[in-house]
Amino acid sequence: MADWAFHTEFNLEEFIWASLEPLLNLKPLARQYIIEGQVCDILAITPEQQLVVLELKNVEDRYVVQQLTRYYASLRHAQPFADQINYSLPIRLVAIAPTFHAHNHIDREHSRLDFDFYRFTITGDGDHFSFQITSADSAAEPVVEVDRKFHPFLRSVEGEPAVSAPARVIGRPPKSLRAQLEQMTPEQAELVSALRLQILEFDERMGEVGRSSRTQYGLAKGKKEVYKTKLCAEFLPLMGSSLPELYLILPYPKKEFGAPGHTYKKERVKGLAWAGISLWFKEKRVTFYLGKSRISSSYHLSYGDYAKFCEPLLGYRPQFESFEDLVALALAEWKQLVEE
Repeated sequence: MADWAFHTEFNLEEFIWASLEPLLNLKPLARQYIIEGQVCDILAITPEQQLVVLELKNVEDRYVVQQLTRYYASLRHAQPFADQINYSLPIRLVAIAPTFHAHNHIDREHSRLDFDFYRFTITGDGDHFSFQITSADSAAEPVVEVDRKFHPFLRSVEGEPAVSAPARVIGRPPKSLRAQLEQMTPEQAELVSALRLQILEFDERMGEVGRSSRTQYGLAKGKKEVYKTKLCAEFLPLMGSSLPELYLILPYPKKEFGAPGHTYKKERVKGLAWAGISLWFKEKRVTFYLGKSRISSSYHLSYGDYAKFCEPLLGYRPQFESFEDLVALALAEWKQLVEE
């Protein structure tokens, strides 16, 4: 039986989400859940309504304990889904990966929190595949058969060495953004720099390109370009100002034509469009641009109204309280777009 792996982390997440009950006896609650500017892969609950946070890695990652720690702090503070979760019980923190770095074990040993590490393996003969998780803290080793709908997302890794996620070094901003940062107050520059780091540190595939006065972020195409069809965000100066506006590609409820004829279906589907996020005004709002250009806006939404818009699209109502929360949503949607 050969060893196999999922092509992408998104494929792994799809499989784990569909297999939570047979693998870990958990009930799914939310995927790609956004809280305080962070994105939790999966939230689930036990039969006793204990919250379980799952962080999934398709390759070894030496920073998974730190990620789960931040999620724990945010979830403990906000306590979402309070009608379904018993917060008097400790929050379980679970990492699932093919291998764990020595630093993961050191971080876990010296943390005040408890972490469950599950190592997964996939074996198969090209026609039938088994997914098995092994915990260092338990003798139980659940095995589930991989449903055929996931077979196209598997690849053979027989004989390949274990792969680790590279540690990324973030360089200085391109000239397009540096020129704007130099004209800001220290507080303004700190905000823009923090949002830039949030975008770039999310995924090693995220590229940054300066184009005249705009700075774009998307799937890297070599060292100096990004794919125009895989953009995520950009900083662009406001009209008549040197201060940049943040634009994100965010989900919105899209009308869809029915068939036959040209009438719209009653149900809305998820679309993606550019949205402006006002960084310098007291009013917190999201401005959508649904046309081919951003000369005129289509509509404005408060953070609360936009959260309501997102609920049928995401399967839960997100909490948008900061710029970082909206960036986190854009990053989650970008990752799904890149990995589909």
